[in-house]
Amino acid sequence: MRTSMLDVRAVAAVDPGGMREIIASLPEQLSAGMEVGGSTRVPIDEAQRIFIVGMGGSAIGGDVFASWLADRAKVPIQVIRDYRIPAYGRPEDLLVAVSYSGNTEETLAATAQAIKLGCRVVAITSGGTLRDLVRANDMPVLPVPTGLPPRGAFGHLFGILAGIGGDWAVGNLTDELGQATNHLRSLRKALRPESGVRSNRAKSLALRIRSTVPVIYGAGPFVAIARRWQTQLNENAKVLAFSSTFPEADHNELVGWVEDARARTHRAILLRDRDEPPELRRQLDITVSLMSRKAKVEQVHDEGPTLVSRMLGTLYLGDYVSLYLAALRRVDPLVLKPIQALKAKLAESHRKG
Repeated sequence: MRTSMLDVRAVAAVDPGGMREIIASLPEQLSAGMEVGGSTRVPIDEAQRIFIVGMGGSAIGGDVFASWLADRAKVPIQVIRDYRIPAYGRPEDLLVAVSYSGNTEETLAATAQAIKLGCRVVAITSGGTLRDLVRANDMPVLPVPTGLPPRGAFGHLFGILAGIGGDWAVGNLTDELGQATNHLRSLRKALRPESGVRSNRAKSLALRIRSTVPVIYGAGPFVAIARRWQTQLNENAKVLAFSSTFPEADHNELVGWVEDARARTHRAILLRDRDEPPELRRQLDITVSLMSRKAKVEQVHDEGPTLVSRMLGTLYLGDYVSLYLAALRRVDPLVLKPIQALKAKLAESHRKG
């Protein structure tokens, strides 16, 4: 019964808006984004830091991008989810404003502040007020295709960042991301709805976590990927899900996993990597053995050739898990009624205010 809920027709039945096609398109989105970004290289010049400003699905591309380049960036890259940039921002700094709609309140406020300060600004958006604001100040706007939910435009947003940021880090970002897109295309064959449960890692994992509260853990560059897993499960599958980080979790959360009987209703999902530092690998292996006393633990690995290939491969798996968990719960993965209700009430309060 449960496996039949994951066949092609069953998945299509709960997904009239086509989230499955959006998820599948990640490799093509990355290629398109790189092409757009590569046409407008943005040099560091005198910048002491790069701020990437965004919220929700528009910000996660910045998280993953900054994590990928953490050990290679020529200047610090910081993701800001707020109305203001930090007080240490300077006129010579670079701000990349990312808002899929172009109307995100927090992003607009931070961008206006940066322009007033004298920062160089680049916008990545499909339109809206952000496009108008940045163009009015004779600064570049990188276009994103319309008609997608922000979380479904990850590949475009990330690809554009890699395209414009070719000079921000050591190494050839375009070549590495090209390898990653090839890796994703090979993964897609086994993850798509046409693939049976036995050969589809995303379907089998969705079945195992169906009746649990998932808690996704990442370390190093995979912290951002864990956050993406959480938000995709929240939004697509409409479930409570949380993310956290190692090694910090071993200094607090581990106690709850071992001592709290409610741990059995939760599922720890650890995003691992073959290039984990030896000391971290040893710690995580011990942690898994302790957690397993009270709860089941899932460990996820990817075999991509480069770090960004493995990061995006792990992200891709999580996107598909969220799709199949939505199918198991018989909920539409595209529609976000609570968030729409929140935005409507906020707009109403602004009008009254």
